Amino acid sequence: MIANETPDLILHNAHLVDAKHRTHARIGAVAINGGTIAAIGDDATIFRLRGNRTEVIDLGGSFLAPGLVDGHAHPVTGNDWHIGIDLSPARDIAGLRAILIAEAARLAPDAWIRGYGLDPIAFAGTRDIAVAIEDVAGGRPTFIMNFDYHGAVVSQAALALAGITGPRRFEGAASIVCDDSGRPTGLLLESEAIDLVRAVVPQRSFAERIASLRVLLARMAATGLTGAHVMDANGDSLACLEALEADGGLPLRLHVYPWVNPGATPADLDAVLAQQMRAGRHWRIQGAKFFIDGTIDGGTGWLHKPDSQGEGTGALWPDVAAYAAAVRFFAMRGIQTVTHAIGDAAVRCVLDTLAAVPVALRGPARHRIEHIETLPDEDIGRFAAAAVIPSMQPSHAVRFTRADQTDNWSIRLGQCRADRAWRCADIAATGAPLVLGSDWPIAPYDPREILVCARTRRLAGAKEASAVQPRQALTPLQSLAGLTLQAAYAVGEEAVAGALLPGMRADFTAFSVDPIAAPTDELAAAPIRLTMMDGRITHDAAQRSA
Repeated sequence: MIANETPDLILHNAHLVDAKHRTHARIGAVAINGGTIAAIGDDATIFRLRGNRTEVIDLGGSFLAPGLVDGHAHPVTGNDWHIGIDLSPARDIAGLRAILIAEAARLAPDAWIRGYGLDPIAFAGTRDIAVAIEDVAGGRPTFIMNFDYHGAVVSQAALALAGITGPRRFEGAASIVCDDSGRPTGLLLESEAIDLVRAVVPQRSFAERIASLRVLLARMAATGLTGAHVMDANGDSLACLEALEADGGLPLRLHVYPWVNPGATPADLDAVLAQQMRAGRHWRIQGAKFFIDGTIDGGTGWLHKPDSQGEGTGALWPDVAAYAAAVRFFAMRGIQTVTHAIGDAAVRCVLDTLAAVPVALRGPARHRIEHIETLPDEDIGRFAAAAVIPSMQPSHAVRFTRADQTDNWSIRLGQCRADRAWRCADIAATGAPLVLGSDWPIAPYDPREILVCARTRRLAGAKEASAVQPRQALTPLQSLAGLTLQAAYAVGEEAVAGALLPGMRADFTAFSVDPIAAPTDELAAAPIRLTMMDGRITHDAAQRSA
């Protein structure tokens, strides 16, 4: 199709890669007008549209795909939480203490020790983690996020500053883990408990946070991302987006989901409903985010049967009927709901809840379930049958579990349930539109890693490592679709995004290798030549032609 108007911009000398049409690597060029694809054709045809003011970018044989979208990320909140020392190398309490000793030596005597990425296996068997880290911290208050961000480890000093002396009751299934005498052990589970300490942790200024967030989003764009489904709008998140957009704009298109928490009142539901009207040029509120459970590693994932430690026996919303009523509140008003559901009982509860809302009464909303980490056979086909969108993070399976099932997640579940880990291929085979994402800051946001993990069920370069449930690997086309076509469908934008067609948004990712045919390890390391969002270049390593 050829446009009649003179284009603002021409991208040429590219291989066009498109999951929608199940074809790839056709040589072509793209004409762009006002942030929209005006025409697609061969170089000679598109160059006939060129005017005196048309900018031309020679992609040098790059592979041009629809812009990649992270289907599940927390950029604003993650930017505030992903601070301090990386604790992911710690595999036992000695390793954790050694890292903290080095960090304490670097900091001022009165500074907080902050960290992230801690695997619970590092403190497994430690009865009092607060005591175990107090001496190596030199008395400094210490606040460490577990890798899943559903748990935190804190020192005795941090507990004292937060006024935590024993257990408390929360609306949801959050907890201050205590010993038999009722004394806090230093382990906090779920946000209501974690926030008690986070409230006393020194925070950066708004200006500092905005500057850091601007850098983060630019780095995300440099990996080829043109958008993200942002799974929170907590605190002043929207003010942060407004500030960034007012000062230079956003490099990613963001669809944002405010939380609806356990114990939500009618006024709380009305407040989230009212937020659905809020939007900027490149961000908008998309729906409502729920949590029906926590995580397997923290013992708060909701399972049909208890895990090996006797945990995972209930929902994060103790009143499941109240959760279902809140979901129906939005669904019956045509508002999309997104529910975090990791355990098998949690996923089934959400499927049952959504199945009880007739599709004909849902309006345009396309409801989603996030994570879906362990699932029995009988529930595999229910996503397609109930028109529910599955959203999964294959890099979680690869980074946090092992093929030999010696990791904390697998040990807690046991072999039968661990063998049902992240059943991406089985769910996709039913025709359900599988969305892929990172869940950053829990896993890296680089979409190349997501593509590799989806296709190989191992990390790039780890050829010696056994794949985690290799039968659940997706095809290269399915993987690309999960970050383009299906991501667009999940937010109701398949008519304007996710494919290379005239009339669609000029959101592009230019790979230096073929994202479908290139070997996975080569894809993981291949530079991104250009990222474009709304016809605006957000990352540029391409060459201009005269």
